Amino acid sequence: MDFTPIRGIAGQPKLQQFGMTPFVFGADALTEVTVQFDEPFAGINYVIVGMSNNPGFQISLKSQRENSAVLEVIRQQNCNLAYGFMSWIAIGPSL
Repeated sequence: MDFTPIRGIAGQPKLQQFGMTPFVFGADALTEVTVQFDEPFAGINYVIVGMSNNPGFQISLKSQRENSAVLEVIRQQNCNLAYGFMSWIAIGPSL
């Protein structure tokens, strides 16, 4: 039985990558996490989503390249944790 877990435009190969990355805050309430992909995407038109292990952290995309992405983590005012973990998933066109 054929199973395609990722659907997209027919005829275009897709690539899915995921991981978990720790982060630590310094004196500021924000830090950047660089995600290095095991395999580069065909371009920067891929989707990457990150989420943290605590609702006191907000994650947003700062920049992306074919082989990496930079995600910014902001610690909310009501959160006093100095570290956390970010789970991420990226899907897009493969080479």
